[in-house]
Amino acid sequence: MKIGICEIAYIPLRGGMSHKSEMVSQILFGEIYEITIHRSDWSKVRLIHDNYEGWIDSSMIKNIEEVEDLDKDYIFKHQVCKENTTLSCVSEKGNMSIPTGSIIPLKLKDALEFSIGDNKYKLETPCTKNKTKDKRKIISQKAIEMLNTPYLWGGRTEFGIDCSGFSQLLYRLAEINIPRDASKQISIGHTLNFLSEAQAGDLAFFDNDEGEIVHVGIILDGSQIIHASGKVRIDTIDHQGIYNKTIKRYTHNLRVIKSLIHN
Repeated sequence: MKIGICEIAYIPLRGGMSHKSEMVSQILFGEIYEITIHRSDWSKVRLIHDNYEGWIDSSMIKNIEEVEDLDKDYIFKHQVCKENTTLSCVSEKGNMSIPTGSIIPLKLKDALEFSIGDNKYKLETPCTKNKTKDKRKIISQKAIEMLNTPYLWGGRTEFGIDCSGFSQLLYRLAEINIPRDASKQISIGHTLNFLSEAQAGDLAFFDNDEGEIVHVGIILDGSQIIHASGKVRIDTIDHQGIYNKTIKRYTHNLRVIKSLIHN
């Protein structure tokens, strides 16, 4: 298959072949995608790590390689940026900021230089390492650090993020690969019978009047949830759903709570 790799901070992934088309997601620096349709103006791609599909501007593709197969967990065979990082592009002589969650194709922990195709890059400082191996703590601490990040449909960065992009990013930082959309995320893990069973890092899913999964958030404790709704915020949760104290009403109806983390 023909693959490409993102070599800018992120590539907008769109629902159609136009810059006016809805941005359905983003491809972060270092993420690899299969090119299923390649044209001079727009290319249809499928992200390897979560099978998400969409259209990208073909001018954003720098290198195309042929490979037989690629494991979706390739992201954890390299280094995941735990915070926004600055790269210098040796080949093109310029600096570039790349977002949290980006993939750095380095196998040596303290290495700083790497290449993608003919382009050479250098990290200003080594990638930050997690201070704990406790996945629940990693997820909840980083989630709180992202408070007030603005909501952006299709967003996956600290400059703008949607609800399922938020949960996917935080799980990546804890070295857990999950699907892009809430409707797919709900299909993994095991169901908890009661809210009181939930622990920090568990996912809560919410539906609309038609029973469709439309929202996901991350449990902080038995009564609080952090989620992207307008912005990344902390609200109260109970068996009915999310209660917004500011507007004094429930905003999301709870469907189910899933645990994806093995204690």
